[in-house]
Amino acid sequence: MTDNKNSMDLSLLISQHKQEIWEYKKRESEWIRTKNQLDGNKTIIEELSDKIISLTKEIERLAEENINVKTIEESHRKLNGDLRRDNKYLAKQVEDYREILRKAGL
Repeated sequence: MTDNKNSMDLSLLISQHKQEIWEYKKRESEWIRTKNQLDGNKTIIEELSDKIISLTKEIERLAEENINVKTIEESHRKLNGDLRRDNKYLAKQVEDYREILRKAGL
C-alpha cells in the first residue's frame, strides 16, 4: 500500500509540477509578447521623434526663409515707390521740355 501511495503521491507531485511549469511557460510567453510589443512601440516612438526633430528643423528653416522673403518684399516695395516717384519726375521733365520746345517753335 505504501508503494501505491508513494506512487500516487509522486504522480500527483509530477502532475502539479507539470501544471506549474505550464503556468510559468504561459507567463514567460506573456512577458515575451509584452517585451516584443514594447520594443515595437519603442521603435515607433524613436522614428516619430526623429521625424518631429526633422520637421521642427524644416519649420525653423522655412520661418527663416519667410523672414528673408518679407525683407526682400519690403525692399522691393521701397524700390517700387522710388521708381514711381522717379518716373513721375521724369514724366514731368519730359512734359516741361516739350512745352519749352513748343514755345520755341520747334
